[in-house]
Amino acid sequence: MRKNNYTLIAALVAATLGVSTLSGCNTMESTANTQSVLVNQETVVKSQNDQRQYRYVELDNGLKVILVSDSSADKSAASMDVHIGHMADPKDREGLAHFLEHMLFLGTDKYPKVGEYNEYLKANGGWSNAGTGQEHTNYFFQVNQDSLEEATDRFAQFFISPSLDLQYVDREKNAVNSEYSMKIKDDARRIREVLKDTRNPEHPSSQFSVGNLDTLADRENDVLIDDLKALYKENYSASRMSLSLVGREDLDTLEKWAREKFTAIPNNGSKSTPVKVKPYLPEQLGVKINIEPMKDIRKLTLAFPVNKSTQYFEEKPLIIISSLLGQEGKGSLYSHLKNQGLIESLGTSAYGPDDFERFTVRITLTPKGLADYQQVTEAVFAYLQLLSNKQYNQQYFTEQAAISKNSFDFLEKQGAADTASNLSRQLQYFSPKNILNEGYLYSDYSHQLITEYLAQITPEKMRLVLIAKGLTTDQVQPEYNTPYAMTKINAEEMSRYQSPKTIDAFSLPAPNPFIATNLTMKKLESDASKPVVAFEKSGFTLWHKQDTEFRVPKASVNVQIYSDQAGKSALSRAQNYLYSALLKDSLNEFGYPAKEAELYYNVWSTSAGIGFGVNGYDEKQAMLLSTINKRVRHLDIDEAAFNLHKERLVRKWNNAKFDRPYSQARSALSQMQSTKSYSAKALASALSTVTTKQLAQYINDFHKAIEVEVLVHGNMLKAESVQLGKSLYALNMTDSIAKERANKVVKLNNTSHALVQELVVDHNDSTIVESYISNDDSFANRAKYGLFGSMINAPFFKSIRTDQQLGYIVSGRNTKLENLPGLSFLIQSPKAGPVELKRRIDQFMTDFKGTLNEMTAEKFNEYKQGLIKDLQAKDKNLNERTRYYWSEINEKMFDFNSKEIIVAEVEKLTHDDMKVFFSSIIETTQPIIVRSFGTAHQGDDDYKQALHDNSICRTEQCFTNELTKVVR
Repeated sequence: MRKNNYTLIAALVAATLGVSTLSGCNTMESTANTQSVLVNQETVVKSQNDQRQYRYVELDNGLKVILVSDSSADKSAASMDVHIGHMADPKDREGLAHFLEHMLFLGTDKYPKVGEYNEYLKANGGWSNAGTGQEHTNYFFQVNQDSLEEATDRFAQFFISPSLDLQYVDREKNAVNSEYSMKIKDDARRIREVLKDTRNPEHPSSQFSVGNLDTLADRENDVLIDDLKALYKENYSASRMSLSLVGREDLDTLEKWAREKFTAIPNNGSKSTPVKVKPYLPEQLGVKINIEPMKDIRKLTLAFPVNKSTQYFEEKPLIIISSLLGQEGKGSLYSHLKNQGLIESLGTSAYGPDDFERFTVRITLTPKGLADYQQVTEAVFAYLQLLSNKQYNQQYFTEQAAISKNSFDFLEKQGAADTASNLSRQLQYFSPKNILNEGYLYSDYSHQLITEYLAQITPEKMRLVLIAKGLTTDQVQPEYNTPYAMTKINAEEMSRYQSPKTIDAFSLPAPNPFIATNLTMKKLESDASKPVVAFEKSGFTLWHKQDTEFRVPKASVNVQIYSDQAGKSALSRAQNYLYSALLKDSLNEFGYPAKEAELYYNVWSTSAGIGFGVNGYDEKQAMLLSTINKRVRHLDIDEAAFNLHKERLVRKWNNAKFDRPYSQARSALSQMQSTKSYSAKALASALSTVTTKQLAQYINDFHKAIEVEVLVHGNMLKAESVQLGKSLYALNMTDSIAKERANKVVKLNNTSHALVQELVVDHNDSTIVESYISNDDSFANRAKYGLFGSMINAPFFKSIRTDQQLGYIVSGRNTKLENLPGLSFLIQSPKAGPVELKRRIDQFMTDFKGTLNEMTAEKFNEYKQGLIKDLQAKDKNLNERTRYYWSEINEKMFDFNSKEIIVAEVEKLTHDDMKVFFSSIIETTQPIIVRSFGTAHQGDDDYKQALHDNSICRTEQCFTNELTKVVR
């Protein structure tokens, strides 16, 4: 499957296309909107479906700003993109740009209190984040719509007067080091660093980018704080920045705030300039690189440095090549190699810094494919030869343009933070006119550009990367201790790739039958505010809701088949996973064109059954749904596919022991607390002996007694839903007994002491996950846990990560177990063992009791209103609304009003209520704990004492009898 994480299209703009007035000059030009209209050259092109208003301004200091006014918004956001990333790190200060990103969150001259920024956001229904890439650092936040001005004032100070306080330098570089330490056994990070080490060392993309205590250490005549301030002063200039503000306010107000709050950012004239040296030396191209992973994985990556393609955003040469090479339909490279038993998956992408891109083909190999990776590689070059067909390429380009036009016209609103972050990044590269539509524009096909880029995707420029256990290596990457080797591809192998054999099975994609052509909105039949039952028979219920708000020619249909066979044991659960995988596999050739035409489908496995769904343009959904359902009921098990997916699942579960410590702890906690949840080890063991005959019997048994629930939501008439219901009923219930899904209520038995499970994890870091679960599932109790979680989230993070510097992964929040509310704490730490981490959590809770008691009425109400507004946040698009309806159906909340009930309960809560809640619930509820001692802490006294504690469970199944009972 292609993956267009094309340099600037990684998560293309959330708001979308159409017309909105900007300041600027008056060159007239036609747009790509539904109707041909003349617009100002500086006018943002937006979707006909986009009701937001846009304005571009440039402040007196040169800062570029895009303003977005959304009169219906209940969340606002802002983002600043700074054109500096880790490629700007001094050679002896790797990770400095990343470290600077961390430091900006630790107070400013105007708002010096550390953590105040995040506390303000959290209290007002918001959050923040940032990320440092190769050449960009992007900061963003989201907050309740009535808090944008104050949040923006705090945010602006990051770029005007950050404290960069020396007292926090040592603390925060520990956080950076914790981030490094956390991923030291992460294969993606280990592989990435090998690929950096095998580039031109003079090119800054080759540098170690995260940073650690060594690269961020003070040295004689070289103090970290001085380097930090110098990097900030030199690069954090308005000339390198672009800002976006998204709010409910009108454009004039947003512009006023932008000018008031951001004009003080200094402008020293600094600009980002492309690197002049080549990213790879001649001896680093036409090479094979072997890498030894931690996990049992088999991957082949073919990477080619190519010229930057950003300027060709209307011709999209790399997008066309990537899309065709990544096809999965009949006659594709993927289908041929999969049918030969050589590969499991295939994806393509193009991405890179400002001076070049890497066109990449990523392939997951079977054991057979690993043994003959040359055959796989040769096939890639054989398929590439087909892409020189000018006539076909032009037809395909036109087809992609038609799909994109539909996307333009009916794109739906995305979240405020996503919108802001993407817009600020887009503004760095594109004119205000095209910041929304550049990823969707298809102007004239250029065969010359296709030819030029194909000429760069050659064996001579290839970097063939093989990743698997047992490969020959002769070097070790130092930061991540990764074995690897790099050698030139020999003449015989190179000749094979230069003159690949023709493969008769290859063909270019046929015309796509799923492209929507009927995009009309159906007449509204009802203004019903919630789904209603449109078709019902014993064991089968279909809910229908015609969309009355988003008004796009799309619909979503979800089907869930409940069966007691789904997860009653580890064996049945493992077989259900395999059943789902084979269903997806069987649909791939048929369904890939549908996905390409933005008619998406999915099949999923749960502990309660099998589900499938379709969402996108409604015109051709019925045909796709029928095909999926027929496969669900009558799956012909292909022996080769069975063996491939069985081996893949077993390998995946066996690899779980290499997951990060906190991930393993979370999984173990789920197994302790939840019914029908099994360990990866148990699933792998159960599936390893399953045969095709046994799976066929399982599928037959699965469908003997079932219940089916369906939701149809969107541009569908009730009569259409009824007809669909009749068809789905006939397909599913003809040979099945109707079985009603029982209400399930989970209760936890009361325990007099904490229940502790201890894992053995091969990692330097220790971890702890501590869970408090209440047996009271009332909405009133859920409201209390929700409000308390909002109160502790930011303070816990500040205490554990910022002040105490215990680890990078830190979380304190409300949680949920089935129908039961709760509270959870999570820490992964390179500095302390889990027993000490437990002490720190306990101390935080003791300290927070005082914080809660002394909390002002104003602050309490701020938290309360923040949670209420968060719960009342509107769904932004059809899919979000579908997900809400579907979750209510799954929970048997058929009044579709659980949010409203919880809001009403939150509104009743008083400060005294929460004090009593803290004392009577949190302080008396015994936690369930999963922990592991990292190798760094296995000499501690706590570890030695723990070895003699017989109350600690160290086996696969812990506290099953003590914990859970299911009331039906």
